[in-house]
Amino acid sequence: MSEARKFAVEALSAWGVRDRLDDVCLCLSEVATNALVHAGPPSFGFRARLAISGPVVRLEVHDQGVDQPHRKHPRLDDTSGRGLLLVDELSDGWGVDEQHGIGKTVWITFKITAPDPRTPKRAI
Repeated sequence: MSEARKFAVEALSAWGVRDRLDDVCLCLSEVATNALVHAGPPSFGFRARLAISGPVVRLEVHDQGVDQPHRKHPRLDDTSGRGLLLVDELSDGWGVDEQHGIGKTVWITFKITAPDPRTPKRAI
């Protein structure tokens, strides 16, 4: 997971995005963990993508699982089940796009302060 967080920090820093960094990294960790735990054998892994468009950063995590993620309602003593609750609280929106082949993409959006306009924008 540290590689995924490092990827996010490097991409956002390259774009001049300073705010929401912790939110993006935590949400990436949660959704990537879900992909590894719930979406098939660990050998399948996941792919992460970040894109920026104006004042919005979009994070996408693609995995080969077919089950739709859903928020749980954990009890106070449960040791898991809070990931999508955190994503819901920390992001400005999230959802799932089903693939026509195998898998799905969980996307999460974050509104940001506009980055330096001289910084090149692209998806990574």
